[in-house]
Amino acid sequence: MNWSGRLNLLAAVLFLIASCSTKKEAMVPPPPPSSPQMEVTQLRLTANREFVGVQFRMIGGDRFDSEATEIYLVDESTGERFSVVRLQRIGRMAEFRVPGEKDVYNIMFRNQEGKLKIGSRITVVVGPSRQEHLLLQP
Repeated sequence: MNWSGRLNLLAAVLFLIASCSTKKEAMVPPPPPSSPQMEVTQLRLTANREFVGVQFRMIGGDRFDSEATEIYLVDESTGERFSVVRLQRIGRMAEFRVPGEKDVYNIMFRNQEGKLKIGSRITVVVGPSRQEHLLLQP
């Protein structure tokens, strides 16, 4: 093989290596998934005012997992937290999807000692999402 043949072979090898190497854009990690946003569609006292029913929609982000997410209500006037109802044999209660609706969920909270009244201002917290200054309806 003469000198020009070796030079052509070397150039072909270099072009092949350059085309197979990773691109700078391919080395950048993908952005983290966006955290889901919550939109409360209904906040009501239910069952003779012993429970608070919250209906909300999750927008964006990954699939909603109620077991891995911290969920609670906050009474804005006192700062008191209200947790999801737990039944001894069933576990966390009333965390279910609304049939026929995509990403719409219902959750029940216990109104401890009837502290929450109609017209109370409530903050709903679902994981990293929170919606403040919601008015409790009858």
